[in-house]
Amino acid sequence: MTRRLLAALYLLPLAFAPPVRGGGLPAGLRMTAMDGSPFSLESLKGSVVVLDFWAPWCVPCRTSFPYLDSLQERYGEKGLKVVGLTLEDDPEAVFAFLDDVPVRFPVVRDPSGRAGDAFGVVAMPTTFLLDRQGRVVARFEGGGKEVHARIEAAAAKLLAGEPVPAGTDVRVAPGLQARGAVKAWQRGYLADPIMDLDGDPLTRILREHVHASKEAAAGDGGAAGGGCGCN
Repeated sequence: MTRRLLAALYLLPLAFAPPVRGGGLPAGLRMTAMDGSPFSLESLKGSVVVLDFWAPWCVPCRTSFPYLDSLQERYGEKGLKVVGLTLEDDPEAVFAFLDDVPVRFPVVRDPSGRAGDAFGVVAMPTTFLLDRQGRVVARFEGGGKEVHARIEAAAAKLLAGEPVPAGTDVRVAPGLQARGAVKAWQRGYLADPIMDLDGDPLTRILREHVHASKEAAAGDGGAAGGGCGCN
């Protein structure tokens, strides 16, 4: 199947309520593998699942992907499944990222962005840990070694048949969460190079007036905006 044909694939709009800790998967969630075939998280029940929301413009994702690939390699025989879910609507950008950062775990797409709303994603990357019954038991926002260590520790507990303790989640500060019309996974102003808001306060104030979206200009390099929108 050609990339041009893959670019024409789309998902039907759906309505969801974000899952809470211990809650099941949103009903009717639809995704596609990179070859265009349907993909369902429900098919992974019986495994411990690490579901990673990522974007090809997200700098921390370039570090997270090799780590998650090694996690799949080390724990796969014990029942761990890693899935990378992108909400990017440009498949060429996804393929280019995967050419640079190849992985062995499945990468699936939801160009409609409905999965992001379904899981209440407010930062990129965001990783969810699902137990063998398909229930969300932990949420990890952002990347880096500390977050990766907490993902692995929580996954190891589930694989060993132990509960994941409360307080395992990693959340970005409320002020860094993407809110309003510009979603965390949307490229738009957030990924535009002009959104690099580093510099002295006067420069940053002037740049705020350049952007049509005050929200896009306010992230200051955090998960809510600035640069790529990563944290």
